Amino acid sequence: MPELPEIIVIAKQMDQALKGKRVEKVSIFQPKCLNRSKMDYQKHLPGKVVEGVRPLGKWVEMVFKGDDRLLISLGMGGEICYLDEGGTAPDKSRLIVWFTDRTGFIVTLWWFGYFHLVLHGERHSMTDTLGPDPLSISCDAFKELLDGRRGGIKSFLLHQKRLRGIGNFYIQEILFQACLHPLKEISALSDEEKERLFEAVQKVLKESIALGSSSYELDFFGRKGRYGLDRISVAYQENARCPACRSLHKKIKTGSTMQYICPKCQRL
Repeated sequence: MPELPEIIVIAKQMDQALKGKRVEKVSIFQPKCLNRSKMDYQKHLPGKVVEGVRPLGKWVEMVFKGDDRLLISLGMGGEICYLDEGGTAPDKSRLIVWFTDRTGFIVTLWWFGYFHLVLHGERHSMTDTLGPDPLSISCDAFKELLDGRRGGIKSFLLHQKRLRGIGNFYIQEILFQACLHPLKEISALSDEEKERLFEAVQKVLKESIALGSSSYELDFFGRKGRYGLDRISVAYQENARCPACRSLHKKIKTGSTMQYICPKCQRL
């Protein structure tokens, strides 16, 4: 599933490659992903000029001149890929946007996702309620997000209305580097632990972005990132040992998700 680093990389590439292009036509093959009728997309998008593309947590937001927007979520997994002039879209495409210069881009989905058209002046409930960008807030603001909260720290960090863009792939390395058990109560965190957690969020996400994001995902031009298992301390490594204390990794259930931890470094 693409998370914040993947979306940041893709959105930046889309912004550079597509800005100023005019939409010629739109082909939609999965109407269940839409927030309005298919006819609305084919009526409003042709002729629109791309003003910019930006990341919104796990969403990509394409803004057109006139402030109409196309919001794309890849859900549990998928790809947004560029089409060169005269390129052929694969059969698995769920959305194709063609521009007047004969280039375009496709969106594929593995399970579910969204293509939402938001016209000028309209609100979009699924992104309007997102929490702050974890890479755009200060340590003090981060700690304020935790003040008065209850529940486990992992479930809080994965809640998109609290903090946007973090998912189960990156949270495991973040919590390991912060030496925190995923089920530790927020109310039990010391000020030092909160600062450590903030620093781990920054470090892990920024490192992945610098490496082109996860090696399990493709960028806008079909290339894999370089943030792979060699960069991860404990996650997804069965019968391996912690690089810090040499204890065996342990796989535990954390609500609806599973997680690898070091039982010594990440004590509850």
